[in-house]
Amino acid sequence: MQKEKNNYTIGIDIGGTKMSAILFDGSKILADYTLATPQDTVDHVVIMIGALIDPLFERAKEDKIKIKGIGIAVAGIVDFKNQIIAKNSPNLEILNKIKLAELIEKRRGVPTIMDNDANCFARAESVLGAGKKYSNIYGLTIGTGIGGGWFVNNRIYYGSHGGANEPGRFIMNGEEKVDLEIMYQKLTQHNLFKLAQKAYRADALAEKAFDDIGELLGIFFANVVNLIDPEIFIIGGGGLEACDLFLPKTKKIMKNYIMNPESKKKIKIEKAKLGEHAGAIGAALLVA
Repeated sequence: MQKEKNNYTIGIDIGGTKMSAILFDGSKILADYTLATPQDTVDHVVIMIGALIDPLFERAKEDKIKIKGIGIAVAGIVDFKNQIIAKNSPNLEILNKIKLAELIEKRRGVPTIMDNDANCFARAESVLGAGKKYSNIYGLTIGTGIGGGWFVNNRIYYGSHGGANEPGRFIMNGEEKVDLEIMYQKLTQHNLFKLAQKAYRADALAEKAFDDIGELLGIFFANVVNLIDPEIFIIGGGGLEACDLFLPKTKKIMKNYIMNPESKKKIKIEKAKLGEHAGAIGAALLVA
């Protein structure tokens, strides 16, 4: 039987320096495209997104495929209900308070929806990646910063007011009111990749920093387990390549602080499987 061509979507992942887009059929990527992210004006961003996805629409036209919709993954706090970037779009402040999906929908004439990039990562890995065998998954992106998404019972949990899934703001030092993101940035000096290079060259200070990162994340994961008890954590983002430098310590520390013996025994931490296009896949799944 020939597969019906009515579930094709486009997923866009907007980062601080580059943005990528994919043509997606619900299970695999048919085409992808990447351009630099403009930093000057919203109009320029919209124009460049158009240039990014126009080749994908042309490919769909050639293959006689109907595009059902467009999904957008973007860093920052996204008011999912009202489809607006509420605040804190890192490295791209011009998008704050902007209804980006609405602008793209007007330009292309197809339904468009937007979500936080870490939520999109968690959605993709839960549906098609390392978490597809589970129903309660916590996804964590580690790279320039830390992002997270909780995928439970086949959907992202947004909370009562849309404010869930901000792990970077989790207070890790109550006395000094220091959050996870601040402690992480202090340890990495805002450059995880440079630190990893030093650690792989047996730099003692870099190795100690990763040991501390492992302990920090272990405590954070234990707190998440004690609060929501997921089946699995999935780690992704640019820091995935440095995972082996901190993950063994994370697993050890986490189990020291988990209260429920059954949770301690069964909880898993796995690496993401979908690679650099996970965010765009998760965005595409918004309209799949």
